[in-house]
Amino acid sequence: MEHALDGGEPPLKERTIGVDVFGRDAAYDTGKDAIVRVSAASVRKRLLTYYANADLAREPGSVQICLPAGSYMLEFHALPPDSHLSLPASARPPWWRLPALAWAAIGALAAACGVLVWYNQQLVGRVPPAPGMELLPWSQFGSQKVVRVGITDVNYTIYSNVVAKRVLTLDEFLGEQWTGNFGAELASVSPRSGNQYTSVVSAVAAARVSAMLETTGRTALLVPARKMQMEQFKGEQPVILIGSAVANPWVEMFRETLTFAIEIEPATRVHMANHAPLPGEPARWQPSPITASPGIAYAMLSLLPNLTGKGWVLLVAGTSAEGTSAASELLTDPARLRKELLARGINPAGRVQRFELLLRVLSQGMDSRHYQVIASRVVGG
Repeated sequence: MEHALDGGEPPLKERTIGVDVFGRDAAYDTGKDAIVRVSAASVRKRLLTYYANADLAREPGSVQICLPAGSYMLEFHALPPDSHLSLPASARPPWWRLPALAWAAIGALAAACGVLVWYNQQLVGRVPPAPGMELLPWSQFGSQKVVRVGITDVNYTIYSNVVAKRVLTLDEFLGEQWTGNFGAELASVSPRSGNQYTSVVSAVAAARVSAMLETTGRTALLVPARKMQMEQFKGEQPVILIGSAVANPWVEMFRETLTFAIEIEPATRVHMANHAPLPGEPARWQPSPITASPGIAYAMLSLLPNLTGKGWVLLVAGTSAEGTSAASELLTDPARLRKELLARGINPAGRVQRFELLLRVLSQGMDSRHYQVIASRVVGG
């Protein structure tokens, strides 16, 4: 604001903010350290939320402060007294006149709820009682008894696949302009309808993780992707992110630091990239088409330092729903997880180490229990 009022010259740059505000070194790698971009997105989101409030008093001559996407320069716009972003009730179509696409989405969500109820009934028998704190490499977190679990956002997935036909950047997701771009035919699945959905796979994975964490004396705090904030990736509290960037855009913050990363090409083409292949490893693993059955998918289970290095983030994601499900299966299978970690020199009861596990998943329908770890990376000893 001070820079803008002083004339805005020269334009603010990401590196300038990183050095002057966040104390980064002048030569720091902006491609790997996203703190400025993510912080700006958080400010942008808060501004949009503030001005979207229909109850906000707007006196004549009021000015709206804007932080455009992709820019760090504030803009000021005159704000009409009666302006707001809500859709008038008279403009909303009656629910019974929704088009086929909207009804299809509603039907799929209803079916997913039914599957979820059935699957939850199976969880009690499938999550084994486990002794002690060595199921996960969380044992050195001390007093951090709450683990935040970021679940996927189906509203966003529908938007990226049906409306935008591309994956949005994290800045665009946090800006929430996309939440107002649903047409009338998709109003029922718009975030502004008040309906907020997650996927069956995400819900089942979160339920399994919650049950497993209870055996370690910890509590899972489930948070929809849209409700998460950048500050939650800076402190000591551990975070688990479920799903790839197509459903949980927060994963984007860590993509550049990963060896095994899910890359999403235009539309819905997905593959698992290998950013630093070892001898004999390919540069990418290509999953089977989504309609293939049986098919091959890939998944990652990766434990990384958070933005400040004070805490840890665990990524649980696949190139498909079956892949994400398999990663959550491994995460909540104490005996197998322990075996995989020990085989790579990681003592689950010892100090926390950064690691990445790559899974190859043989899926038959929604059954994703047939998988194997085909590659790994471990940092520290």
